[in-house]
Amino acid sequence: MLVALAIDPLSASTSLIARLFPVVYIGGLVALGLLVSFVLRKLATVEAFRQVHPWIPLLHLAVWLPLVWLLQHRFVPAASGADWWSRGLWLLVFAVAALPWLRSVFLGVVFAVEARYKIGDDLRIGDVEGRLVGVGLRAITLRGLAGIDATIPYERLLREPVVRLNLGEHDTPCDLTLDVPAGIAPARAAELARQAAALSRYASPRRPPEVFLAPRQGSALDLQLRVRGYLYDREHDDRFRSDLVERLHAAFTAELAAPHRAL
Repeated sequence: MLVALAIDPLSASTSLIARLFPVVYIGGLVALGLLVSFVLRKLATVEAFRQVHPWIPLLHLAVWLPLVWLLQHRFVPAASGADWWSRGLWLLVFAVAALPWLRSVFLGVVFAVEARYKIGDDLRIGDVEGRLVGVGLRAITLRGLAGIDATIPYERLLREPVVRLNLGEHDTPCDLTLDVPAGIAPARAAELARQAAALSRYASPRRPPEVFLAPRQGSALDLQLRVRGYLYDREHDDRFRSDLVERLHAAFTAELAAPHRAL
């Protein structure tokens, strides 16, 4: 005997919504957190928001801590005292497992409060050198001369020596290595290189350039010039190199055309 069962469409739709609501709720919170984190990461690379950059790690925490609190209320219902001890133990285990991550986050907050570094600073961290272009929750981003970005965790900043390449007046060094032309005395070539670096339109008037002689492939008869100029803004690094090469080419050509100065 078949019995016809009536299905209430309203009850079915209500049951479906009740089952989907937790998924939508949790997914919405996570998506909101990721969206805000994405926006904060973008702001960390925008020069116009430089005053906000030191506080970006704190803003990350201000977003994620309430979201984590809401999520734990969804995943962890009301519990007795014994259950709270068990959950606290599991939380401690997860915290210990994520200790490096937590340490980087904590150091990020410390560096943000101290305002030790800011966007645009030229830093050398260990063997990595570049301009600070991004401040994140767990790491900073340095952009090297070749345009390659390097991500440096805050823990590494604490562990390795950090050298600020910006001098007192925000001058930054720029090195260029050239071969000493045949037919020009090394001392004369160094003098011409020093003059060319000092006369460059991109050179800082506060620091004189330095020129060093170095052997090429270990030969004292085959020398190189290592020119270190100081720029008033590192943004002109490539322009300074191009201008210096142009000036040295003209100076060396004129020197070689003067027989009384050549060897």
